[in-house]
Amino acid sequence: MARQLGHRAVLVALRDWLERWFFLPTCGGCGWPGAWWCSECRRSLVRVADCHPRCVRCDGLVPKPSAVCIDCVDWPAALIAARALFLYRGPVRAALHRAKYRGERRRIEELASELGRASPEILAPWRSDLTCVVPIPLHPSRRRERGFNQSAILAKAVAGQLDIPLRDHLQRTRDTPSQVGRTRSQRWANVAGAFVWSGSPLDGTVVLIDDTITTGATVAAGATALVRAGASAVVVLAFARATEQF
Repeated sequence: MARQLGHRAVLVALRDWLERWFFLPTCGGCGWPGAWWCSECRRSLVRVADCHPRCVRCDGLVPKPSAVCIDCVDWPAALIAARALFLYRGPVRAALHRAKYRGERRRIEELASELGRASPEILAPWRSDLTCVVPIPLHPSRRRERGFNQSAILAKAVAGQLDIPLRDHLQRTRDTPSQVGRTRSQRWANVAGAFVWSGSPLDGTVVLIDDTITTGATVAAGATALVRAGASAVVVLAFARATEQF
């Protein structure tokens, strides 16, 4: 088993090296070569901040203005807000799938740079209280298989832009099945109690990073672990916000 893991690590490192030096940029939406977004796909990206009305807490799209929508009413109280850069549709969905399921690390690095540049404006209401940035973790087995944790790459870019520490000590205690295709209740049950903090105690408001927010089940479970570790509040930042209703 150890030998197999060693061989896989070498193959992943080789893949990353080849991608970094020989993988030419292609559009995340349509695959057209020459840029990470072609002009047409770039124009079709929908920023969440441009959508109205939205839930003031979770950024979910709602039929009319509401203080808190039904999607986030069950979130832990300390998870005070969730924000995302783009809606999870069209080119954004395609780009994240290419990055995560085809192992395109360079692509997620480009998406991370975009989220990082936008993060000071998105998180401005909480900026003075933020103490650190924490990524949602992958289970070690999935991390080895993919070769990287996309949320950790996003978090590194955000921490750099905000000039606050990146603390990568949130751990996934079990290899939870993918959330894709699950109902709202199944998503919550799947990740309940799946995270634990292994670092020194936290304080203040922590920024929790994930690539996509759907029902919020994953970030709610992560936020619960961060509060148990000492955080007074958690704000979630994601690259994309899904609009499916459960």
